Amino acid sequence: DEFKEKIDIRLGYEADWLPNYLDKRVLDAKVDYLIGSVHFIDKWGFDNPEFIGEFKNRDLDQIWQEYFDAIEQMAKSGYYNIVGHLDLMKIFNFRPKKDIRVIAKSALKAIKNSGMAVEINAAGLRKPVKELYPSKALLQECYALDIPITFGSDAHKVADIGFAYKEATELAREVGYSQSVSYKDKERQLHKF
Repeated sequence: DEFKEKIDIRLGYEADWLPNYLDKRVLDAKVDYLIGSVHFIDKWGFDNPEFIGEFKNRDLDQIWQEYFDAIEQMAKSGYYNIVGHLDLMKIFNFRPKKDIRVIAKSALKAIKNSGMAVEINAAGLRKPVKELYPSKALLQECYALDIPITFGSDAHKVADIGFAYKEATELAREVGYSQSVSYKDKERQLHKF
């Protein structure tokens, strides 16, 4: 209560896209926003270091396509406001041979058509990939489609709150963005940065 006039605290959830298990308690929760993320291809938790070996057992172009197919399905569901870490699949630096913009094209159109924003997520700088999510190439595609952005540090501890905000805004500006969005009661608000 002491800071309620100075700090506007918003509540949001990051919810996995698991098409066979959508918990209505989460999807219908009274929150300011929902971030939809893909962390699994079938039952493979691809961002878990414990399962990194699976990358060597699969065709990289195929898993990247499956990943963006899941992003597309998630966007078309209409449940979420924001796409979290759009190219999380690059976490351990396993990249597709095909052009990522071609692989992601349908997913990006679905994101645009759903009215979702894409998160510029700083967590990749703390991971083996050592870069922001999404890549500059994907962010350029988002900009060309007029998909709004939001910023996230993906903080799992207090010290990471606001992590790499400067780098994230610099990337956004390089691509052409000058505004980001936030949400209150699932209504979009614009902010210049």
